[in-house]
Amino acid sequence: MHPDQKLLHYQLTEKLGEGGMGVVWKATDTTLGREVAIKTLPADLAADEDRLARFDREARLLASLNHPNIAGIFGIHKAEDVHFLAMELVPGEDLSQRLERGRLPIEQALRIARDIATGLEAAHDNGVIHRDLKPANVKLTRDGAAKVLDFGLAKAADAAAASSKTDPGLSPTLTSAGTRAGMILGTAYYMSPEQAAGQPTDRRCDIWSFGVVLHELLTGKRLFDGETLSHTLAAVLRDDIDLAGLPAETPHAVRRLIERCLERDASRRLRDIGEARILLEDLEAGRVDDAPPNTAAAPAAGPGKGRFAYIAIAILAVAAMATMALWPTATPRQPLVQSTLMPPEGWDFAPGSPFAVSHDGRLIAFVANPRPENEESAVSGLWVRELASTESRRLADADDGAYPFWSPDDRWLAFYADGKLNKIEVRGGPVIPLSEATDGRGGTWNESGTIIFQRAWSEPLMKIPAGGGTPEPVTVLNKDRFDIAHRWPHFLPDGRHFLFYLVSTTNPAASEHSGIYIGSLDSDETTFLMKSESRALYANGHLLYRAGSTLMARPFDASALEFTGEPTPVATDVPGGAISWGGAQFGVSEKNEVLVHMRGTQASLSVLTWRDRDGEALGTMGEQGGYWEPSLSNDGSRMAVALGLDAGDIWIYDLERDTRTRFTFDPADDRQPLWSPDDEQLAFSSGKTAVGEIWVRPTSGQGEAELLFTADTNIILTDWASDGLILFSYLVLDDSSWDIWTLDPRTSEARPLVSGKFEQQMACVSPDGQWLAYVSDESGTAEVYVQAYPESGGRWMVSSDEGGRGAYRPVWRGDGRELFYQRGRSVMAVAVTAAGTPGAGISFGKPKPLFQVNVKSGQGAGLVVTDNGERLLTNELPPVDSGKAGARLIQNWAAELAGR
Repeated sequence: MHPDQKLLHYQLTEKLGEGGMGVVWKATDTTLGREVAIKTLPADLAADEDRLARFDREARLLASLNHPNIAGIFGIHKAEDVHFLAMELVPGEDLSQRLERGRLPIEQALRIARDIATGLEAAHDNGVIHRDLKPANVKLTRDGAAKVLDFGLAKAADAAAASSKTDPGLSPTLTSAGTRAGMILGTAYYMSPEQAAGQPTDRRCDIWSFGVVLHELLTGKRLFDGETLSHTLAAVLRDDIDLAGLPAETPHAVRRLIERCLERDASRRLRDIGEARILLEDLEAGRVDDAPPNTAAAPAAGPGKGRFAYIAIAILAVAAMATMALWPTATPRQPLVQSTLMPPEGWDFAPGSPFAVSHDGRLIAFVANPRPENEESAVSGLWVRELASTESRRLADADDGAYPFWSPDDRWLAFYADGKLNKIEVRGGPVIPLSEATDGRGGTWNESGTIIFQRAWSEPLMKIPAGGGTPEPVTVLNKDRFDIAHRWPHFLPDGRHFLFYLVSTTNPAASEHSGIYIGSLDSDETTFLMKSESRALYANGHLLYRAGSTLMARPFDASALEFTGEPTPVATDVPGGAISWGGAQFGVSEKNEVLVHMRGTQASLSVLTWRDRDGEALGTMGEQGGYWEPSLSNDGSRMAVALGLDAGDIWIYDLERDTRTRFTFDPADDRQPLWSPDDEQLAFSSGKTAVGEIWVRPTSGQGEAELLFTADTNIILTDWASDGLILFSYLVLDDSSWDIWTLDPRTSEARPLVSGKFEQQMACVSPDGQWLAYVSDESGTAEVYVQAYPESGGRWMVSSDEGGRGAYRPVWRGDGRELFYQRGRSVMAVAVTAAGTPGAGISFGKPKPLFQVNVKSGQGAGLVVTDNGERLLTNELPPVDSGKAGARLIQNWAAELAGR
């Protein structure tokens, strides 16, 4: 094994260590673009088929663990006769390295012990025992949190017995009923007496090791430290347990906790590590009276009198409790509290991105866009606000993140960015990619470690383990009801059933099938619940969803999966919008009555603004509205644009006369208008009868629209080239990637132009018809490329990763001497020099930012260039209404409903 060696899709980069469990390497997962730890298995284990099979079974059980205080296992693999585990790479030092510098401050030691106990509790609840808990198996993250490593691998390894010559600090621990009699494999300093004696073990062995580690954190010294392995084992089995070395300021409750963990008789030992976790949490929160017990002698009582006194007290206590039961005390209803939640200074809440409220209602995650005057960032930011704080905290590593959702314990945020579903610890840490996800909307995460999410636009819902992996479909698109997409999943309390929003045809408002459905992890069958314009969330016995601009709450039995009452309004002025079909800009906690929603602004509203090259506003086209994909006629006199919040229609603006005429009238969603080379026709996408239709109609308004092509998948029209071919992006359902296709409107023949495993879309042909500009993510980030057209030959990457989000929407200048595109809120320009003859080559200057504005992103963006690049039309987000700049925070909303 050596650096740069590749095992499957893992590229080894650095050897990290070696021990009884094998060699550990740092590696790069080239598929998901994340760093991992690779642990190769010892040769004697790999050569024994029975032990290897047993290891495989155990490792797969361990891989099911998903917890912020446990370093996860991503997979067990074999490559080139090497058996290895792919594991979470936790940067930072381990506790053994930290303890080389001496004992830890008490507060830090107890905080780390709490994290260890929390991780152990999660594992024990899933039937997994560590059996080798020691400081070397606990990593400290950058923010000081603790992660337990090598969970359960001691049992999984079942390796050869350790000899007395083995360094006691390196010997792995294993004793179980399934091993050979008397086998002891372990780190002798920390193993329990039953392990040292070669007896069967249960989770109480971890509780012993936890007590030994906690003692060492507080003292900086090992509790059992013999000259040899044999001496150390003897001390574990027989020596007095001396806690005199604990610092004087150690809380009495902690001393008592260590004593209970270190009971040699396992039947008297602390029964559940969760009790240790609760105690340490209560200590940290100041909920424990830590005064030592009063040892002063009590007044003497006559023979038997004390016993009868205790009986009398018990009788009185029981009587008092019975009286309380007969006369219950009414709990006053908590008042409804409404307040305003403001975005960070210099930022605005991002339209179209819902708030995500933690399960306990203490934290709110949201996406915010920088204001035009904000020079701190050119991309959106993912933020977290603690309700107990007046400040929001930016997760800088998660810039450009979208649609966040919480882990069940509120320690992690999952979000979409850079074409992937990712997660990040809220307290800080690196971004961990989980899966490819090119165009997702929403997600949900249950306590057993399953994530359901939408991977791409026209797809069903997918599921993956919370540690990452290959997505598997959990729902199926039903062509009979014209399913386009399943999105916005939300687990119900049982962790098996989930709500989701179904998009049917390209006009959800008019479809009888679009609405809220129930799915299950146990079947791909889905159940229609109600027709709705928006997604739904479950909280406090209600389903919450948007109807118009009103947020409704309807009583819902999550066990019977049925409504139990009529809906009641909770809030008004709640935006949604077609930019994220089924979206609604609100979030709610599942356990506490905390609700937050955006106020007033529709996510789809925008302003078509004319600007010069320096970004100075020259005027607007029309009023503020729901504009999509503006398209300038070739003679520059007219502009076609889709207009509408839910179901759009095409309108044509006469720029000279400043008038507009409606071009389409049907109830379907008509989008992406394109002018024919002679300006006599308009092509547009629609969904009148099926998904992904291309229609054409004379621009004079005379005659009916003609259907040219039906794709049965999502498409995006991007250009009508001078050679008469219509270019469009085509979503390949098999691998959820976009390819570039052409359509000949004379014959209705469609064929792929640029295809492959990467995303290729947003294509447009140069004015001279010789070059094709488009966007591809083959470099890992969406960038603008140019190649010869119509036959491919030669290819150049034009944009150059100027930072921030990916590039999109390339547009040629009228004379072909410049190429424009958008990156985040920046409008970029690149000088173009071409030889003028096919195949003779083309060259590009360095990309330059022209100006920054809050442009509308995604499919509806649009960028129009005219007057040889001196005047540009941008589709921009409207200024935030100062009177509705913040979000509305509502507390105790369910109690208010109950009292109505």
